[in-house]
Amino acid sequence: MAQVALDRIEQGAQNLLLNCAGAQAGDRVLLVGEVGENLYFETELCDAVAEVAANLGMKPEVVLAKPVSDATEFPETVNSAMQRADRTIFFSRLGDQVRFSLPEGKAKAVMTYTLGRQYLAAPFASADFNVMKQMHDALLDLILNAKEYSITGACGTNLQSRIKPGRADAVADFALELFPVMIFPPVNCFEMNGTLAIKHFVTSSSTRAYEDSTLVLDQPILARVENSRMVDFDGPAELVARLKSQLERAAALTGGDPYLINSWHTGINPNTFFEGDPYDDLELWGTVAYGSPRYTHLHAAGIDPGDIAFHMMDATISFDGQVVWDEGRFVFLDRPEIQAMMTEEQRGLLNSSVLHDIGL
Repeated sequence: MAQVALDRIEQGAQNLLLNCAGAQAGDRVLLVGEVGENLYFETELCDAVAEVAANLGMKPEVVLAKPVSDATEFPETVNSAMQRADRTIFFSRLGDQVRFSLPEGKAKAVMTYTLGRQYLAAPFASADFNVMKQMHDALLDLILNAKEYSITGACGTNLQSRIKPGRADAVADFALELFPVMIFPPVNCFEMNGTLAIKHFVTSSSTRAYEDSTLVLDQPILARVENSRMVDFDGPAELVARLKSQLERAAALTGGDPYLINSWHTGINPNTFFEGDPYDDLELWGTVAYGSPRYTHLHAAGIDPGDIAFHMMDATISFDGQVVWDEGRFVFLDRPEIQAMMTEEQRGLLNSSVLHDIGL
């Protein structure tokens, strides 16, 4: 790997360790990676970040573990290592599975979405975490102070919803920090009504792994939504039957309502990218692509957050009439008060004109 790439990896790793995890010299930093078959994350990531951590005076420890089906099977080896760490950083789907449910412990935990060293070396991960977190907090403040929102798209989606007062009811906060800044806490659906266009495919929500979790759709299906519940489907009968079966099978994992839409979020990291064909592994694609402003992600089917994800591209989303995403462009970044948070270099990386290829 060229020296310039190594330099960029170090910049991304420092952003992760210092700015996101808040680690300091002397801290024990646990790096959890994947082992086994069908890996999503490069195992070399742990060693690369461990080297940077050691150079910063930290005490890194690397633990590799197989991904599991859900949080109830969380490996004891990882849990024990977390008890002796000051910071835990996941380069593993394990972190994704406990993103809503990780119990509070001694170690601050971070879930990363840098699948490989090329992600850690890119602006995707090296753009200043603190600046992006400020932007994230300003957006969340706007959402929490809004009364309603709309989600529309050329695909046929046209949804309106209210927002419950109070943070605990309005959004679903994460149990760990996400790196890089990818999304805001999912907005809970409250009296959502309208039409949802279900296109391309559905996947799992990444909370639990289960067989045949992806369903490819060769034609769109329009779902009529009443009070946050899909009550009717318009599309080819055989395809609608397959979709209903998928929803019911996913909801059976928790015993919840197969047709409930629980929450949604849209990407806020304009430097998100994906190389390759998404259809080679749609779950892998979704692990990182959901950070793109082009991508709106809805959770459904079962107890919150649900075990189905719908995927909408290039949405226009408004809160109380204020457009925040315009056909997939995160125009919130262009607001003068947001641009004022950044240096000139950062403004070149964080604006609505920056949109990288995510394969669709």
